[in-house]
Amino acid sequence: MNKLLATVIAGTFAISSVSAMAQTAAQQDNSMLPLSKMDTQDAKAAREAAKAKWDKMTPQEQAAAKKAARSKRLQDANAIDMIANENMQYTPPTKAEQAASKSVPKPTKEQRKADISKETKPTTGQ
Repeated sequence: MNKLLATVIAGTFAISSVSAMAQTAAQQDNSMLPLSKMDTQDAKAAREAAKAKWDKMTPQEQAAAKKAARSKRLQDANAIDMIANENMQYTPPTKAEQAASKSVPKPTKEQRKADISKETKPTTGQ
């Protein structure tokens, strides 16, 4: 009983000290800034400026911008796919390998019955 009590106290102390250390580290390190330093008004102003710039563009310039964005997105996707598929190359079997796998004889009924009888356990009557 004393060992159990000592273990519980030690575990509680360990968990509380880790949590206290984490809180003090979070208070000291104030680097948890948002990804964008823009506030709402700046973001709205930037969006309005981008809309105004888009409206001033000719249809040909808009199409070119869309095409450039689409090609950039496709390049990024292709780069990711190349990395992901690097070691996943499938090579189908050759004709010789296919023929060799087909030439393996199929077991007869007697062979299957013998294999099944080897695998099954005899009943003990219980």
